[in-house]
Amino acid sequence: MTKSSDSKFIITDDPFFEGKIADYSKKIKAKILTLSQLDQIESDSNGHIAKVLFYVSRHELEAKDKEIHQFLKNHPTIMSNFIVRAPIDYTGYIALSIEEDLFFTNVPDDAPLIFLVKALANAFMSLQMVVDKFELQKRINVSTNEISKLTKIGISLANEKDFTKLLRDILNSAREISNSDSGSLYLVEKDERGNPRNLRFKISALDLSSDEFILPINKKSIAGYVAFTGKQLNIPNVYELSGGEEYKFNSDFDKMSNYYSKSMLVVPMKDHHDEVVGVIQLINRKKNFQTKLTLEEMKTNSILEYDKYSEELVMAVAGQAAVAIQNNNLVHDIETLFEGFVTASVSAIESRDPTTSGHSFRVAQYTVGLAESVSAIQTGRFKDIYFNESQVKEIRYASLLHDFGKVGVREKVLVKAKKLEDYELDLIRWRFQFILKDVEAKLSQKKIEYLKKHGNNGYLEFEKSIHLEYTLEKEKLEEMVRVISESNEPSILEEGNSNFLEEISKMSYHTTDGSQLNLLMPKEFSFLSIRRGSLDFDERREIESHVEHTFQFLSKIPWTRELKMVPAIAHGHHEKLNGSGYPRGLSAVEIPVQAKMMAIADIFDALTDQDRPYKKAVPLDRAFDILKMEVRDQHIDGDLLDIFIGSKAYERILHKR
Repeated sequence: MTKSSDSKFIITDDPFFEGKIADYSKKIKAKILTLSQLDQIESDSNGHIAKVLFYVSRHELEAKDKEIHQFLKNHPTIMSNFIVRAPIDYTGYIALSIEEDLFFTNVPDDAPLIFLVKALANAFMSLQMVVDKFELQKRINVSTNEISKLTKIGISLANEKDFTKLLRDILNSAREISNSDSGSLYLVEKDERGNPRNLRFKISALDLSSDEFILPINKKSIAGYVAFTGKQLNIPNVYELSGGEEYKFNSDFDKMSNYYSKSMLVVPMKDHHDEVVGVIQLINRKKNFQTKLTLEEMKTNSILEYDKYSEELVMAVAGQAAVAIQNNNLVHDIETLFEGFVTASVSAIESRDPTTSGHSFRVAQYTVGLAESVSAIQTGRFKDIYFNESQVKEIRYASLLHDFGKVGVREKVLVKAKKLEDYELDLIRWRFQFILKDVEAKLSQKKIEYLKKHGNNGYLEFEKSIHLEYTLEKEKLEEMVRVISESNEPSILEEGNSNFLEEISKMSYHTTDGSQLNLLMPKEFSFLSIRRGSLDFDERREIESHVEHTFQFLSKIPWTRELKMVPAIAHGHHEKLNGSGYPRGLSAVEIPVQAKMMAIADIFDALTDQDRPYKKAVPLDRAFDILKMEVRDQHIDGDLLDIFIGSKAYERILHKR
């Protein structure tokens, strides 16, 4: 006879069997049952794999083989062998429904007892080998499964960019691999010097509605103890602490959430410097992760202690989690650094031309707003276009940096508000003032010569004629200066002024010292003759070159895969659908849709910007009319403009301004 926990059974129809082997029972160590007692095996084995040896006569076997076969089929955790009470040459079992490989041997009733005992021992040894193989395979399968889980967890944690989701994935992964019913995750917060300051509760598997809170990093709390010492804690029952521990269990959470914490495994998450970055606290290990336990079941043996294997698995997850958290923080720091670099770069460029301050930031907001509106469209031409979070960021960076190439444009050209600079216009005015003074000197000389020759006789009449001549010359020169000043404005040059400028450019003046002075220098006339705007052809080409400078600059930045389109998007924001844009003269199909959106935002901000001294901001309706004219001229995309206007993506920015 043996204890049921040994899970060894002999099923026999021999009424004298137990007496026969009485002297060998300690060696065999099996519980003896009859065929009618088969159902006892499951309850007596207490969940263990049962090793069952059938020692039955050939007649009983042939009569009940189907019943025995069905029983074994219904109980896959029973490992069995058959010793048949029959002559050695008996082969009748071959025709039975029971699998042939389960038959161990035949033992005739008249065989020596020692032969029977050895056959029984060898049969059980054979079953034990099968069980050992099964258990080994099970352990291999479990280990393979756990390794696979750890690999998947590592990949998942490494790829997750959303920090909140990352923390939840870490906790859920640790719970699943250890079959934990619940758990919490804490992160270490550091002070300005990088020293650990406190432990912040971040997330709980119970989905508590409480906000984040902090714990001091010391030995008084369980999580604080682990963060302070860097050692894991494996507590079989938190309500049965001896009282000699340096830490205490806080039962407030159980009361607040109607929960019962029992077994607990708390492990530190350490980075590659062996510094604790957080703590994973797992609660209530159970047999099956998917099982939902009631409050009462949590107080029973349904809750298991955490074994050494569970500790090792959770520590592996904690190590991966620490790396993932560190990488996530590093990525966040890099993104913050790059964001600061972009902001500083844009601010530096715009500081060169304060009149356009804020332009790049507004264009970015307009373009992102338009991109989000396009993503929301379910019908029409853009129904299949969707910009994910990374692509929206890509559009934003391209928009912020679209004018960065202006760093390569001379400031004189960049901030040029009028056709001539102030000192150049002053030089012309002084030239005309000099001419007027020279005219005055010439007329005064005429007066002197008259007096010398005629005295006072008729002088008053002569003086009046001289004064009239001076007045006419002065008015003529002042009219010339007026036309020159008007022509210096960047507005469209009137036809009359253009013709008059050409006449002035051909005029010269002979001074009293005999030299000849041109009223307008060729360069001055060239700038004043600009039909529209303030830039001549070469200056406009220099301004337009900023797009190529932008592309060359952005192409040198090692963009990530998610942001690789930034240079191309910025490069195309001055291209036009009809191919007349710059710098490459792309056609509509060659221009990225992101660049088409930015072109609309760029023009819209230029029209509505109120800070530029060389032009006034146009009303909103007028801005839209001008943009629609651009559509008619095949410069910008009409469908995108309709979405821009319809979605009112500009309203929030205009309201701020």
